[in-house]
Amino acid sequence: MVKQKTINSKKKMINNLASLVYNKGLREQIKEYWKEKYEQRIDYLVGANNELMSELEQYERVRKIDELAPNEV
Repeated sequence: MVKQKTINSKKKMINNLASLVYNKGLREQIKEYWKEKYEQRIDYLVGANNELMSELEQYERVRKIDELAPNEV
């Protein structure tokens, strides 16, 4: 009877360890998936922001030139 309890106890420990290893691997996969997904999105948004910023700077340069030009009436 004591041997049976010891065997069952060891089986439970092995199952618990296996579950922990599986869960850790699963968490890593999920983490990697979301990291890749959001990195792509962030890169896209940064690129779009840079484009808009350069357009804004160009508009401001043109506006400044227009302000410096003499008024022709």
